[in-house]
Amino acid sequence: MFNTRSNEFKAALLAAGFTGDLVLPGDADYASSLVRFAKNSQKNAALVAFVKSAEDVSRIIKYVNDDTAANSTDKIPVVVRGGGHSTSGDSSTEGIVIDLSRHLNTVRVDPDAKLGYAGGGANWAAVDKEAIAHGLATVGGTVTIVTANGSILTANESSHPDLYWGIRGGGCNFGCVTEFVYKLHPQLNSVFAGPLVFPPPLLSAVTSALHEWRTNSSEDEGVIFGITTRGPMGGPALVVNVFYNGDEAEGRKRSAKFYELGPVVSGASMMPYENLNGIHNQAIPYGENCHLNGFTRGTRGVTPEMSETMFKHLMETASAPGPCATDTVAPKMTMLWEFYHLGKVASVAPDATAFRMRIRHSLSAILINWKPETPEASADALERVRTFKRVAEATVKETFEGGNKGENDTGYGNNETANSKTADGARALYAGNYPRLQEIKRTYDPHLMFKSWYPIRPLNAEAQSQKGLHCEVRIIHDRESLQLRLHLVG
Repeated sequence: MFNTRSNEFKAALLAAGFTGDLVLPGDADYASSLVRFAKNSQKNAALVAFVKSAEDVSRIIKYVNDDTAANSTDKIPVVVRGGGHSTSGDSSTEGIVIDLSRHLNTVRVDPDAKLGYAGGGANWAAVDKEAIAHGLATVGGTVTIVTANGSILTANESSHPDLYWGIRGGGCNFGCVTEFVYKLHPQLNSVFAGPLVFPPPLLSAVTSALHEWRTNSSEDEGVIFGITTRGPMGGPALVVNVFYNGDEAEGRKRSAKFYELGPVVSGASMMPYENLNGIHNQAIPYGENCHLNGFTRGTRGVTPEMSETMFKHLMETASAPGPCATDTVAPKMTMLWEFYHLGKVASVAPDATAFRMRIRHSLSAILINWKPETPEASADALERVRTFKRVAEATVKETFEGGNKGENDTGYGNNETANSKTADGARALYAGNYPRLQEIKRTYDPHLMFKSWYPIRPLNAEAQSQKGLHCEVRIIHDRESLQLRLHLVG
């Protein structure tokens, strides 16, 4: 629909002083500009704008606002592309893509001030590489953000503190971040990490070892445990990715229960810290068809009986006939259990930031990869993930007599994608923090320019909705460029 206006968009932005690269359908780099981590989430944009500055972003937003004022029934959809890791299409559109990945992807570090400056298109691989060169790593800081009226703001604890509160968990709802400034802390240059692979008959033994490891592990350790229909050797497999923030001898000692079971692949070793966040990249490559979903298991672990039930259903779900399967290749399905020590996360009050899930929780992620490139195949793959998720959640609930979900366990939005496009999903995700987020939304984005991921309804829009008025929802933003999940980092 909007492709007929591509040249018009380009001419208007150049006239406004746009300094980056504008790519249209038919240009040599158009096809490559659409590529995303999940191939099924790609869309044919009318224009891809590789911005060079916050001012370029502001020019696009102001142009869209002006165009909307003149054509209120035909609003140009706009999304922001950071790292391109969304599996639900949040960084793709048939309108205008604000792409940060080409020019706003650099990272610089001030080692004396212990600050890291990352462009909005940088991913964690770039951040980790620059920070660890100075023996540092990061968890949080300050942002430069372009809001819905085109204003360029700095948000931190002293400047626009309400906005700073909102973006720490509020996702894409308040604008386009062109620079992150991170507080850095000391970190060892090398750590012990990697995969231990086991055959499926050892599933009960592996989960028993996992339980014993959890009981005795320290805050310097972590494990991601996965069951997959297609592992490193081509068939079903169990993968235990171990981590120890220290030397190899002690790391092997901490993981001894797993080694005693005789892994068929022992891939754990000392590695540069900056490689840690990309440890799953080979197993989950960029550019394939992919859907991601997941759920929170509270503070409980995984029992042998639970893992046996889930493994059986995972194999059955993946092997069923359907559009996302071919005559020779079934879709690949994987379930991951993440076990981290989250004492620091839990030490923050649930209303201190928009991110409310301040508990010692355990996350599970469900992924599917498939080959056929049709809408029917994508829909089939998504339904398989949702079907398996229902079984997995029911198994957890049955095992732990209702689970261990408390008041502040509202779920982890990046994994729970089923409701990520709706205001009801946002209300459930943010729970007690939602009213304050509505007030911030009213201040910085009253007309819902940014609304592709758990869209927050401004306070006035919510009141109108309750009176029977309805607003159209379009996908227009992307928040995934700096998504700190071990298995999704470029």
